[in-house]
Amino acid sequence: MNDFNESNFVNGSVQGVAPNGNGQSGDKVRSVSWSEGDKVHVETTVIHKNVPSVGTILITAITFLVIGALVASGILLARFIEIDTISAALVGSLESDDPSNTTNPPLITNPSLATNPPAGDATGGGSHSPSIVFGDANPIPNIYSSSVEGVVIINSYSGNRNSNYNLIGTGTGFFISTDGYVLTNAHVVEDAVSVWITFYDGSNTKASIVGYDVSTDVAVLRVEASKVTKALTIGNSDSVQTGDFVLAIGHPTGEELSFTGTFGMVGAVNRSVLIDGMRNTYIQIDAAINPGNSGGPLFDMNGNVIGINSAKTVIASYNEDGEPISAEGLGFALPINNAMDIASKLIEDGSIPRPGIGVSVITINEQRAESFNIPCGALVYSVIKDGPAHKAGLYADDIIVKAGDTEITDKELFVEIIQGLNVGDSIELQYWRDGEMHTCTLVVGNLNEIGSEVLDDAYGGSNFGF
Repeated sequence: MNDFNESNFVNGSVQGVAPNGNGQSGDKVRSVSWSEGDKVHVETTVIHKNVPSVGTILITAITFLVIGALVASGILLARFIEIDTISAALVGSLESDDPSNTTNPPLITNPSLATNPPAGDATGGGSHSPSIVFGDANPIPNIYSSSVEGVVIINSYSGNRNSNYNLIGTGTGFFISTDGYVLTNAHVVEDAVSVWITFYDGSNTKASIVGYDVSTDVAVLRVEASKVTKALTIGNSDSVQTGDFVLAIGHPTGEELSFTGTFGMVGAVNRSVLIDGMRNTYIQIDAAINPGNSGGPLFDMNGNVIGINSAKTVIASYNEDGEPISAEGLGFALPINNAMDIASKLIEDGSIPRPGIGVSVITINEQRAESFNIPCGALVYSVIKDGPAHKAGLYADDIIVKAGDTEITDKELFVEIIQGLNVGDSIELQYWRDGEMHTCTLVVGNLNEIGSEVLDDAYGGSNFGF
């Protein structure tokens, strides 16, 4: 084997182009060959790397800069086109709903409304339309400003307002016609000797009570036709749907916060609830409703009155012990269709006879009866002074166990029996008091004439866990 040294070189050369693919074009290389026995070896070495010139580097950099700029421009252009498309759509949603506007049709957020538009009733009011869709202008300020003059404050007095009077009730009302009729709740004016209404501008006038119906909590007042500020548009409560937005106008604490508007949505329709012993069907809402709102209008987003707001003690249900559960954070409004039917009868006849005996009752179930060693039945919670029950001798904490030939197991059954009678009918009741059974016979009266003053301000139930 021969040692490698300079003397062994057979051939050596320096070239400007890399042979056999070794190195890159333009590099300087050295090739050396030598023999080892009968073999010849060749070795190629790059001895000077070809470095691009400054001009070449600049041209390359400029080339990549131009390419980058073109790519960035393309991206920005695409974004601007997208933003412009979105802007056009938004502008289109704010355009007038003029049928001739076909260039930028409004966005439809509920496709079913486009294919199945609801129809209005025969009177032209109360047609259902989406409460609010995205892109629409807020209609509430216009509804409030165009309606508030038709709303009034109602103050009820036990005597003459201008002498020795006593304020016994404050609520809200609204004009339903140009000839002076005002709609409100019955409990706002019940037992009143005189009623005065205050207008939006602060002026006031005396109103007469046309009639009221305690059972449905509807009352009609009247003022001179020349005093009418604005008759509100009556809608169609049958078209109200859960989820519709609503506006209430009223006086939450009386005149201090008068003509307040509150906004909410419909939580349920045809809701059967018990309010101060009277069961009716209501529109359930979450708009804030307080005592002074009683009798005020509830509007849909077309500005039509769809209900009369009520703000009394609401019993939503009963727990397993039979104790009432009050509704919190909820409001209830009488459907305007029902209220207007009652109002028409009151205007025509002045009253609607409703059978009643002047008591409120609570159920005594088996569990409570066993716990307190008392009978099941309907416990008398309160008695109305000078009403049929008072005259027959009933008192708070009496437990009614039988009405006629029917054994009473709960208050619903007892109320149903009384409501099935006519004014003037007689009925015999059997009741428990202090461990003894008693009987009495009473004559059914007209609920609208019985009054509301509680006998001796006495309320039952506390002795039996209520």
